[in-house]
Amino acid sequence: MKAITLEQFKGLKPCWLEDEEKAVKLEVIGARKKEWTALDVLSLPVEEVSAEDKLWAVLRPEFIEERILHEFACRCADRALNKIESPDLRIVAVIEAKRKWLCGKITNKELDSALKFARAVVRSIARDFARAAVYNFAISAALAAAMTSARDAAWNASRAAAWNAAWNAAWDATKNAARAAVWNTARQNERQAQIQLLQEMLEG
Repeated sequence: MKAITLEQFKGLKPCWLEDEEKAVKLEVIGARKKEWTALDVLSLPVEEVSAEDKLWAVLRPEFIEERILHEFACRCADRALNKIESPDLRIVAVIEAKRKWLCGKITNKELDSALKFARAVVRSIARDFARAAVYNFAISAALAAAMTSARDAAWNASRAAAWNAAWNAAWDATKNAARAAVWNTARQNERQAQIQLLQEMLEG
């Protein structure tokens, strides 16, 4: 399993470095080990490092083999689609294409064509996503978390912008204190479920 030092991790420019208190906390945590694996980071108490920060830290090829990152992205996308009563079959097809690519059944060019097709429908999904947030904040928050982890695990700048648009549309639809509390709880629960899933994948 891959491992990196604290100095290598700081080279990834975590936002903690921009806050003096968090930067000190990072030094304290980082000093506990000479090198850190993804499992080490994921096992940190949530009181020390949030689930969201753990996922941000490890969902990158410096920590995890790219093949696992791609499969994790597929599984997060599966989780998101499972929260939708009638998922868009075009997105389902793209996930299937990614898995075929991982098995060597389609070429890079064929996968790229599938991803370009997917980007063409993301904007309409963002609108649907925002409408869903109005009716079920817990589901939409979990969906947002799953989408974001899928994006982070299979990073691509143009896709990231599309997912961020979906996220922001859903969040804008939930802006009041009660809705925000439900949203944040559901999102954190989904993040914890993703951490468990990733731990199982790395241990398996």
